[in-house]
Amino acid sequence: MAKFDQTNGAWPIDSPLPLPKWSTKPAKPYVIDKVWQYEDLVGLIETKLQRMLEETHYNTVNNFVDFHKAYRVAHSANPDLKTHFQNYAIPINRRHHMCVSLAMEIVSRLAEHHPHIAEHFYLVSCEEAVEESEAYVRHCEEKDIEHAGPSLEKEHALIAMRIVVAGREGVLILDPGYHVARAVTVMKDQCYPHTGWFTQSNEPHCKREYCYVLSHHSADYITWTERATRAGKQQYEVSVIYIEKPYRTAIDVTVRRNLVYNFRSLLSRDAKGRVCAGLYFPVVLNPADAQVTLFYDSVNDTQVKQKFKFSFFKDPQKIPENLIIHLENLAPQLRMKVCELKTLMRDLADSVQDIDFVRQVLEINNHVTEMSADN
Repeated sequence: MAKFDQTNGAWPIDSPLPLPKWSTKPAKPYVIDKVWQYEDLVGLIETKLQRMLEETHYNTVNNFVDFHKAYRVAHSANPDLKTHFQNYAIPINRRHHMCVSLAMEIVSRLAEHHPHIAEHFYLVSCEEAVEESEAYVRHCEEKDIEHAGPSLEKEHALIAMRIVVAGREGVLILDPGYHVARAVTVMKDQCYPHTGWFTQSNEPHCKREYCYVLSHHSADYITWTERATRAGKQQYEVSVIYIEKPYRTAIDVTVRRNLVYNFRSLLSRDAKGRVCAGLYFPVVLNPADAQVTLFYDSVNDTQVKQKFKFSFFKDPQKIPENLIIHLENLAPQLRMKVCELKTLMRDLADSVQDIDFVRQVLEINNHVTEMSADN
């Protein structure tokens, strides 16, 4: 934690989130004389990264349950979730990872054997699904990014390292929160070893490809383009990563923002970043509509995917037999005991069927979305 120099952001009275904050100084670049030495470095980092993807989950489910439980304890004194949300001490642990702690985890793992490399990595912030990337960058540049803070959501964080390879400048990006199993190289001149377009996932229903380049407007920003191909039709989405200075409010802003996001997931990945098992659900206002999708790998390279109402999980002793079979298949792929998974599903059912809690979560989420709507 100290390595990432995290702090709390100022919280204006009318803002749904604290303001993001960055270090005053840019990070120092890692200088490599030869391209082949850089290739060796990438190989070393990717070995660690791919093992970590296999050994960890992406998990925004447990922090939602913990947030709800803490609210229930505080509820009798003050039923206002907004107050609870503002005072809530954000837990970060190495068991229930989301993008911020996954970013920290890969640096921690590299630091165990390669501290001279790890010290050059730093947390960076990302604004997802930006409408007009050039206008967004211009807005942040003209105002100075901290003064642009009140309109920034910063819902994602990842890892960067400035590099100079054989005299040429670039940035190395690691994004385990989006299951990216490679060290992405972004060269200023877009020549080798620049990564360019690559396939992130290729499922029967959807192929996703990513490309990272330095913004044409400012080298302080990377534009990350996602191309999704469904039924022969392509859709593009652009996110913007600010790389000039280390991000100091990844926990206070990004993790806090995620607590009230209206979609939750617990995902198991393989070494290549393929999402192979897990559960996900939208947070919806009507408890009768609350459903969860369970999915896992099955025989002959097939995947089982089933949707169930949360009401089935309210009492672990009364879960229908056909549903128990799915939990028994899913649990080992999440490296959980069946009883643990049953307990988690019961706790989730309690959370999503607490009408007062869910209503307020969705109100805060809407407020955040409105705040950043112009981005």
